[in-house]
Amino acid sequence: MSGLPLGAVAALGQRIGDGDPDVNVILLMPPNSTQFRLVLNDQPAQVTRFFADGDFTVREPTVRLRVRSPGQSRVLDDYSFTLGDLSAPRPVRVSSFDDLDAENFRVSEVPGLARIEDIVDTARTRSEIPDGQVTGIVVSRFGREIRMVANVVSARSEVVAEFDRTGAFLRAQQV
Repeated sequence: MSGLPLGAVAALGQRIGDGDPDVNVILLMPPNSTQFRLVLNDQPAQVTRFFADGDFTVREPTVRLRVRSPGQSRVLDDYSFTLGDLSAPRPVRVSSFDDLDAENFRVSEVPGLARIEDIVDTARTRSEIPDGQVTGIVVSRFGREIRMVANVVSARSEVVAEFDRTGAFLRAQQV
């Protein structure tokens, strides 16, 4: 699964001419997330805006990225990467109140993207939900820190597992 975000970033970098894209939110989704749901504690405004803009059900593993266009400080586009195919950009409305400089980060600041399998395994173990499945991983700024947040869900329980930008486990909280 770690190949998925790295493939998405490589395809995006080639498309926009920037090998280290400036992103706002990254969402990694497993296959068959037809009942996608993600609950975050202290959810940042940019993540709330991201989730308000679309349908997040997929049949195949997918990476969704909200990206600042190179050289255009107030322009964001959404991309989706599935089965090796990068979608066309979809324009995102940006408010004059959105602080993109404080919300965005470079992909190179998140080495944990190369450790997705470890993050999924740790999230499932630390959630202590025997039949829990990771329904999605969000990467974004939470205040000044970049975090990777995995949602672990079963029919009876739900836990949010938080990791730092390197993929080191921080905490698990029941929601």
